[in-house]
Amino acid sequence: MNDDVLRDFASGTIESTLKYIGNFFAEIVAIQDIFLLVIVPTVGLLISATAVVDVVKMKNPRYAQKVSPGSVATRMVVGPVTILLTSFMLQVNESVFGGDRIDSKVPTAMTYSGMGSNGDPMAGVLLAITGFLVFVGWVTALRAMMAFARCGNPQQDGYALAKAGGARLVAAVFLTMFQFFMDDMFAAFTGNANSFSSKLNL
Repeated sequence: MNDDVLRDFASGTIESTLKYIGNFFAEIVAIQDIFLLVIVPTVGLLISATAVVDVVKMKNPRYAQKVSPGSVATRMVVGPVTILLTSFMLQVNESVFGGDRIDSKVPTAMTYSGMGSNGDPMAGVLLAITGFLVFVGWVTALRAMMAFARCGNPQQDGYALAKAGGARLVAAVFLTMFQFFMDDMFAAFTGNANSFSSKLNL
């Protein structure tokens, strides 16, 4: 009798935990949609707008010495790249992992939420974790762009910001393509290609 109670309790706990993970994952998908469709382009527009404002300020003798041409030029480049962050990151990922493996799919949490796991609870949890890491990768990529945008500011340490931005960009590449990174890791140790993806039916 006690064994049956414990078994039912354990089964119910596991089901509840998986339900919570599923609900949390659904929230991540919704947040990421807002992040990529609204927040990222808005930040890119703001970076570009501040560059344009500084160009206008340079015409005013009062601000001419306070505005750095290097800062303006940097933001003029980083702003549009930030607006097109999804395309930019996809191109970087294709350079690192190969276009034939990515198959022109944008790595987002939504991609993993729509993939079937054949009812395997562990596969579902791994998909949720992978999707969360992909979302973190996109946030990291935006932070990298924001660091690059401040590199030319004469009042800040441009070298340190460039290093921070570069490190974040590298981390973002591997996080947004966590699936392919893990496939490469598995292949390095086992010699089998796409081991991680195949375990999740990806």
